[in-house]
Amino acid sequence: MNTAKGAEALLAELKQQVVCRPDIIRRLAEYCLDWPYVYAAAGEMCTPEWRKNRMGCSDSDYAAAIKKACPVLNGTKKKEIGYATVYEGGVEIGQKADAIKTSSCAGCKWEGVRCFDCRGFTRWLLAQAGITLAGGGATSQWDTASNWIAKGEIKTMPRGLVCCVFKRRESKMSHTGMSMGDGSGGVIHCSTIVKRGNAYTDKSPWTHWAIPAGLYSTEELRKAGIEVDESKNISTLRRGSSGEEVKKLQDLLNAQHGAALENDGVFGAKTEAAVKAFQKDNGLTVDGIVGPKTWAALGVTSPESNAPSNADTIWQTLYNAIKNPYAVAGLMGNLYAESGLTPNNLQNTGNKSLGMTDAEYTAAVDSGTYTAKQFEDDSFGYGLAQWTYSTRKRALLEYAVSQGTSVGDLTMQLSFLLDELRFSYPGVWYALLNAASVREASDAVLLKYERPKNQSEENQQRRAELGQKYFDQYAVNLNTSSDSSTDTN
Repeated sequence: MNTAKGAEALLAELKQQVVCRPDIIRRLAEYCLDWPYVYAAAGEMCTPEWRKNRMGCSDSDYAAAIKKACPVLNGTKKKEIGYATVYEGGVEIGQKADAIKTSSCAGCKWEGVRCFDCRGFTRWLLAQAGITLAGGGATSQWDTASNWIAKGEIKTMPRGLVCCVFKRRESKMSHTGMSMGDGSGGVIHCSTIVKRGNAYTDKSPWTHWAIPAGLYSTEELRKAGIEVDESKNISTLRRGSSGEEVKKLQDLLNAQHGAALENDGVFGAKTEAAVKAFQKDNGLTVDGIVGPKTWAALGVTSPESNAPSNADTIWQTLYNAIKNPYAVAGLMGNLYAESGLTPNNLQNTGNKSLGMTDAEYTAAVDSGTYTAKQFEDDSFGYGLAQWTYSTRKRALLEYAVSQGTSVGDLTMQLSFLLDELRFSYPGVWYALLNAASVREASDAVLLKYERPKNQSEENQQRRAELGQKYFDQYAVNLNTSSDSSTDTN
């Protein structure tokens, strides 16, 4: 039987080899075959103490099954009994139970392994690959929109991609597992033990599939025929998350917000408090959850920083018009802070208030189901520059209509942005044309064009630093040739 220590060694080896997330999940799922099922377990070590704890928190059927599977608890192996308090998540819950010594596991086929229930197995697998699922059960996992970048009925499941699968019974998801994306419909799930199943047979229990956000790049999804909102395809971190992405978050909060967090990769109470403080200072929804907009405000489109972005197009278009690399970099740093360079980005409070994703909002505006008047007057920032005032949003929408494009079209918004700077903000335009540093250009955009509530020195410096990254990336290899399709001079 493979052991938990062996799984840790395998995971360390896979990460050292820079194996992609889906392959980490495949390898670990295979490694865990035959590990035991324990109700409400999510990767804890399988011991009599843990099983006894779970018996005290389960109904009679689950408690009987937990006891039956353990030689110590069912009396087929000699045990040493004491008296102890039962704990749930490190918190005393007041129930009393027999205390069994861990050493009693000696000789058991499950000695030294971890235990799971169905949703605990998928959550644990994804966590080892740096993906955090919210929701305590299969139904709540499925219902949490931020968990997924794409989902649907099982008949539409992409055969070549690792994803979660679910079984719906009446109105609830009664079971979940992990499809291996091997083309055959192979599934590994935990039911009595970790075992194999299949999603494509006539007797398959699976009814739905879902791909976790951040598991694949947007480009990989599109190659598989899945069109997604790129701004949503990013790992969401929350209290309880851990790993390298949390370390990166802590580094950013320390550097940009003076958080003084220990860089331990654990998203605990102090990290959550620092996130909330950052969100408050940057006009974001204060929920302590690090999703696409909080990442963008921190200057990150993707925690892996290698996902495809709009940066190349934006740089070249702006440079063709302005011809000043300091200006383009300073402007892009501000756009990045506002929207993550995502043209269909709706202000976070708008998503929450309207109950719409960025893509849904954009489609509703384009179709007219969300009227032009509603778009103008809702006071929610939208687009690359997070246009907010009614007159500016009206002008943006009218410009999109005149060009025959979506209001979220990147090329259209860049053309509108340049015209707005030239004719409505001539002072900012002049400052950009003559800027002698990224900071000078960035401050002009921040203080006289974007004009957010937070205009502190810290925010000025942060946005200039974002711009400097673009300068360092693009200015060393400038393409100064003029393209008639993008040259707006």
